[in-house]
Amino acid sequence: MYTKEENVIHFVFLAFKGMKRIKEDIDLSFHSIMVGNMLKNIGCDEDTVCIGYLHDIIEDTKYDYSDILEQFGKKIADGVLSLSEDKSIDDYMTRKTKFINNLKRVDDNILTVELADKLQNLTSDYDMYLKLGKEFLITECDNYEQLKWYYTELKDLFNSRKLNNKLLDRYNKIYEEYFIS
Repeated sequence: MYTKEENVIHFVFLAFKGMKRIKEDIDLSFHSIMVGNMLKNIGCDEDTVCIGYLHDIIEDTKYDYSDILEQFGKKIADGVLSLSEDKSIDDYMTRKTKFINNLKRVDDNILTVELADKLQNLTSDYDMYLKLGKEFLITECDNYEQLKWYYTELKDLFNSRKLNNKLLDRYNKIYEEYFIS
């Protein structure tokens, strides 16, 4: 018999089977596992950690809200749904603006999951930036300025909520190195 967290991790590996990150030749599940582990390392409760592991499932796999609800319950399914962008919106700025506005209504636990998600993205993106130079762009947006705008909006939201944890300090430090220096 597995724990809830072990069942979630198993589900993540199945859901992302064969999928790779765009910029790196590693399994997409690596990102989700890193996010969940970051949350576990700062002492988040089990449900928040599980939401961290599952945060990209609705957005990036064939699984939907009902699959998560059936396997892991309403609290976790609702948390994952609240962290899922509306992929039917093609325009980057419109989609991200709507997502940020939705994040303004979530509780601090869910916002901390988003912080861990973006910190892990920035960490791997910053490593790629150091390797590839200033020409490096995240592939989903049109340019560096859009990317900077998005991560600045998130930084302002994270800091306004005073998410007093180690993740926020790390996010702010990498943000400064990546976007300001």
